[in-house]
Amino acid sequence: MRIALISTNTIPVPPKDYGGTQREVHYLTEELVKRGHEVFLFAKKGSSSNATRTFEYESNDRKEQLDFIIKNLPPNVDIIHDHYGIVAKANPPIPTIGQSHSQGSDSRIQIPVYVSKFILRKYGKRRGYAVHNGIRMDDYTFRTTKQNYMLFLGRLIKKKGVHLAIKVAKETGKQLIIAGTLNDKKYYNSKIKPHLGKNIRYVGVVGGDRKRQLLANASFVLFTSTWDEPFGLVLVESMASGTPVLGFRKGGVAEVLRGMPQLLCRTTSDMAEKVKNRKRLPAARKLRRYVRTRYSDIILTDSVLKLYQKVLDNNLYKIRKNTLWNRRKAKLLGLR
Repeated sequence: MRIALISTNTIPVPPKDYGGTQREVHYLTEELVKRGHEVFLFAKKGSSSNATRTFEYESNDRKEQLDFIIKNLPPNVDIIHDHYGIVAKANPPIPTIGQSHSQGSDSRIQIPVYVSKFILRKYGKRRGYAVHNGIRMDDYTFRTTKQNYMLFLGRLIKKKGVHLAIKVAKETGKQLIIAGTLNDKKYYNSKIKPHLGKNIRYVGVVGGDRKRQLLANASFVLFTSTWDEPFGLVLVESMASGTPVLGFRKGGVAEVLRGMPQLLCRTTSDMAEKVKNRKRLPAARKLRRYVRTRYSDIILTDSVLKLYQKVLDNNLYKIRKNTLWNRRKAKLLGLR
């Protein structure tokens, strides 16, 4: 197949630190190439890949980026997989999948895809498809022996529930390391900073080997989100490292942990109780095997290719006349 993958213009592919969407695009690109497909990647400047060709956006303006894609899209592309949104909303005369990595999708997108069945049902109104995220197993360090600290990894905002992770740490008396981007200073100053000290530390943004080591050495990862998480990539990253991750039944969390119900919690007290009774939870090797068989980049690519074939075989894409794509292309060609 000849496949065009559209990434965002926010973070290069692959990302150095934070960048879940861009990492998914990277995994998919590399695995599709390994399987003999021609892949054309559109991504932010500084991106690198083994794609047949990588096109780097020349502008930060979305309209100009769409024009750039229209001008550079190779001929005879079989399918476009858009992780950005600008192409799927323009409705090109080519089968185009619009991948949503958050809760919503635009009604103009003909083939919307979500990262969990929960999001497809609740926010997609069952219109479209669900394909789970995947990770490359070799990107994560696996350890069976753990150190005596718990880890929170994510953005420091209220809906991520950092304050609840702190509550669990105090209830169990265990050390907590908080790592992630500080997105809400008011929340940080009122709910996090007053509790920092010897047992509760904030170490800032982490990525690369530092992130891998924190995940692999933690006794637990606390996933305390209080909103409808579309998927929860940290859940998978933790288990791939052999580290039990405890999460609330919100959004796609229960779906990701469907085969590991022991890791689901009702309250912070329930979470603290599970921390105190580690022996009742799955062993490190079982956690990693769970990820390999459900959420690896291999499984991700298998699922995506099945969807591509379904779209192409069943004519799910209906060509629309006078689309934004056609109007922009006509303007670029000087036809109007």
